[in-house]
Amino acid sequence: MEFRQLRYFVAAAEEGNIGAAAKRLHISQPPVTRQIHALEQHLGVLLFERGARGVQLTPAGAAFLEDARRMLELGRTSVDRSRAASRGEIGQLDVGYLGTAIYHSLPVLLHAFTQAAPGATLSLSHMLKTRQIEALRAGTIHVGVARFYAQERGISVEHLHYEKLYIAAGPGIAREVSKDPTLLRLQREPFILFPKEGRPSFADEVIASMRRAGSEPRVVAIVDDVTTALGLVAAGVGVTLVPASVAKFRWPFVRMFELADEHARVPVSMAYMADSRVPVLQTFLEIARRETPSL
Repeated sequence: MEFRQLRYFVAAAEEGNIGAAAKRLHISQPPVTRQIHALEQHLGVLLFERGARGVQLTPAGAAFLEDARRMLELGRTSVDRSRAASRGEIGQLDVGYLGTAIYHSLPVLLHAFTQAAPGATLSLSHMLKTRQIEALRAGTIHVGVARFYAQERGISVEHLHYEKLYIAAGPGIAREVSKDPTLLRLQREPFILFPKEGRPSFADEVIASMRRAGSEPRVVAIVDDVTTALGLVAAGVGVTLVPASVAKFRWPFVRMFELADEHARVPVSMAYMADSRVPVLQTFLEIARRETPSL
């Protein structure tokens, strides 16, 4: 059975006349007659009663007409979907993410992606960077978004943008910090460091930045994530550093002060298999590169 036969059959059924169907299809009458006959032989039923004034559907033909219309529509939508898939406009984008990228950068990029590819779906999984690399190699995610990826064979890493750093201070010391919001000043305060895992990490960069400024952090707590760190800040345990994407939110009993050190910035990056040609990933990468200046 061919789609051509289905088209000819539907046209003849709707026109009630082989000649009128041929005219509608912009072909001569004999090919329409031959193809309908071939379709009847394939199905083993008579689809039309032929008469002097045209054709009329048999009960078998009337039943088959609805199926033929559905098959033609399915054929059209299948072509459209396959073309959309090849352009990366449909399919599932699997994303692994870690840390504070979820506060701003990643949602902005995913919003732009869903606007450009409304037929696509998203699957997000929170995972450490080592797990992201494993998942990229296994093909269970298409892209990872985090900070400070280690160099890995076959993995491409692109920096999306850099964020300024802010000092998070509790009510007891906020006023003093506000007078001198510098990395050098921070060595006077008990410091809360995060995260514990995922080397190289935000914690490594914070310590390196402070040491470049001539400051040695007095670490009193190392915690898993920014939420825990800010909870300790609010309780008066110490101060911490957070990216701008975190500082823009209101945190109870915590005040944020932009660092005066101009070069204290941290990247948000994306990682993906260098040789991947998955269309939905390519669409995301194009959008991410285009949106980077606005992040």
